[in-house]
Formats: sequence, C-alpha cells, structure tokens
Amino acid sequence: MPLQKISCVKALVMSSALLFSSVTLANDWQLDKDESGIQLYTMDSQSAPLKQVKVVTTVKSSLSSLVSFLSDHSAFPAWMDKVTKVEKLKDINEQESITYTVVDAPWPERDRDAVLYSKWEQNPQTLVVTKKVFAEPQYLNQDSSMIRTPYLEAEWVLTPRGNGMVEVAYHSDYDPGGEVQGWLLDVFTYEMPFNTMKNLRASALGKYEGAKFAFIKEPVSDGVAMTQ
Repeated sequence: MPLQKISCVKALVMSSALLFSSVTLANDWQLDKDESGIQLYTMDSQSAPLKQVKVVTTVKSSLSSLVSFLSDHSAFPAWMDKVTKVEKLKDINEQESITYTVVDAPWPERDRDAVLYSKWEQNPQTLVVTKKVFAEPQYLNQDSSMIRTPYLEAEWVLTPRGNGMVEVAYHSDYDPGGEVQGWLLDVFTYEMPFNTMKNLRASALGKYEGAKFAFIKEPVSDGVAMTQ
C-alpha cells in the first residue's frame, strides 16, 4: 500500500493534547475487574462508542527493560490480545515511531487495522515514563478487506514504586470503527485490555535486561520516583 505523507507537527500537537492523567479525577473511574494482580477500570468516553479503559498492574523490572519490551513491535502479537500483525513503518527518532497493526475481530466481524504514531517521554522530576499513542488513519491507503481504526488516543505509564517494582498502566480512548455493539463491545472494552496486561505480566521481561536509552533515567534509590 503506498504511503501518504504524515505531518509530524500535527502528531506532536495531538500527542500533547492527551489529557488522560492530568485532568481525569480518580473518582471518575469505575473498578470493573480486580483479578490476578490486575485492576481494570472504565469510564464513559466523550469521543468514542467504547468506554475509556484503564488497566493497572505492578511488575518487577527496570524502566529501561519495560521501554525495550514495549518498543519491540515484532513481539506484540505474542502478548497483545488479538493482535495478529505489527509492522514498523517508520522510526522518526529513538523516541518516536509509526507502526501498522492488525487486530483479529471474531467472526463474522471484519478485522480492524490501525496506523499508530507513538512517542516516549520521561518526567525528569518523577522519572515516570509515558508512551503516548494515537491513530493516524490517513497515513496509509485503506485495505478494503478490513475496517480502519478512525480514532485512538492511548498511553502506557510506567511509575517506579521502589524495591525494583514498576506500576504499569495502560489507558485508551478507542473507536475501532464500524458497528460496535453487544458482545463485541465487551471484547474491545474488557477482554482485550485485561488479557493483554495479563500476558505482559507473564512475559519474560528478563530478556530485555541491560537495555539502555538516552532518554531514560533509572531511579537511583527507592522513593526517587513519585506518582504524577
């Protein structure tokens, strides 16, 4: 599929407009599932037919190992629920990239595909690391056999908690496109996010030990990194 030109300026502006952590009050979220060390929260969305979702867990890892794991696009289909293909389209720099993703929608639904821009950032005071993600549906010509995701704003937030533990949170506001109702709502809202975080917890993060990034600073002692 031929590529269309993307505006990186637009990407930066839109990524900075994500309001998830800074303006969403904790009591806006409803805890819908607490199981296997994973909490899943939902909240009504103003932008998409699905509810916003936040999934939270804690793992033993360094920040750099998790950044490496969450940047290993070739491995995404092994742990991201119902993701069957991820292709890196462009590395803008060490912190920014554009990928193409295919999600297997249960029959008789058509599969969804998405072009996703992502950017890593770290708060220099708290050391909290954030990967912001949003859909750029016009970047590629559409595959007529699938439904293109028209809207996604999401983020991974990695918060050091001391003693080598990191809280991992994923938050998404997502419109998969097409008619989404009934059982398919549950698949996108509950099943996929929860299973993805469950698979992350079970993944061999030790494989990514020793990873280094110029934009990541590790906590030097317990209590250095505080919540946002």
